[in-house]
Amino acid sequence: MSTTLLSDIQTIIERSLFEAIRLELVAKEYLPDISDTITYPDTQVGWTAWEAAIKAVVTAKGFAIELFSTGSPEGKGIKKVPRIVINSGNFLPGALGGDPRRFFSDETTHHKSLVTPPQTTDFYVNFHLVSNSTAEARVLNALLALSIPRRGYLSWYNDSTEKFFTRYLNYYDQGNVDEGVIEHVYAYEIPDAWDREDIEVDVSIAKMTEITLNTNVQKYMDRVWGYDSDPLVITSILMGDSLHSHLSDNITLTV
Repeated sequence: MSTTLLSDIQTIIERSLFEAIRLELVAKEYLPDISDTITYPDTQVGWTAWEAAIKAVVTAKGFAIELFSTGSPEGKGIKKVPRIVINSGNFLPGALGGDPRRFFSDETTHHKSLVTPPQTTDFYVNFHLVSNSTAEARVLNALLALSIPRRGYLSWYNDSTEKFFTRYLNYYDQGNVDEGVIEHVYAYEIPDAWDREDIEVDVSIAKMTEITLNTNVQKYMDRVWGYDSDPLVITSILMGDSLHSHLSDNITLTV
């Protein structure tokens, strides 16, 4: 049984893509801010307020743009337009290999021995821009281009110090002429992601707190070996990130 943790990189990628687009929709006033839980609580009152806010956006802008990501078809409701739908793909082999050498993680009371996974993976995702007019399609394309880099880095939704790389790969048309629906699909790649956490080799390695050396040192005077000296005791104590050796004559050496 493995003690290695499950990776949450797919969750991070999907939610980061969703949040990047949602923030642009809110900033450009094509969608109310659902993160405002005071105005839109998860109750009947909040749902009613949300529907009223959507109607206000339609009145002001001509149309509102709803955003959908992973989930069941039922959860996405009736296919109203315009909308942006994020359809996640899967992982394929990446271009980079992992370092097989062990490294150590400080767990306060002990260390863990770890190695990186043997290979990265490339994650693929499609963005469906669904509309029923050229004007709507242009706005959808501009919003996608602004929120998701065609070639660049995107911050994690939950940690702005972490980023992953996105790259625009391909486009295809999935419109329905009979129904008057325009559907542009843009394919993106997130290359060289780690879909496994670092592999634990040894989960509990004791920390070194003290080293004691007790060595007999022979005296050499006037080119003549004498008797053994008194034992020389060197006690090395770990202090912070340095190792200090303390001798009996109060001389401190850093090693």
